[in-house]
Amino acid sequence: MSLAATLRRTGGSITLSIPKAVAQALAVDAGSVVELEVTGRSLSVTPARRSLAERLTASPTSPSRWVRDASLEDGPVGRELL
Repeated sequence: MSLAATLRRTGGSITLSIPKAVAQALAVDAGSVVELEVTGRSLSVTPARRSLAERLTASPTSPSRWVRDASLEDGPVGRELL
């Protein structure tokens, strides 16, 4: 995919807006962390990989905050030992 974007001045920085189609293709959204790599006159934007420690820190630590659905409330259906 190849698209053009216009750079804008925001305060003392220059801002690059990523078109929605590109953000969706990269699976990023506002607030996502990305890695920037400059090679010659080329800029590469890659979603940052999070470490296991970072992912665990962001996950709910209390079972009361875990996402629950009806399947977790089912009782035994066979000869399961509870």
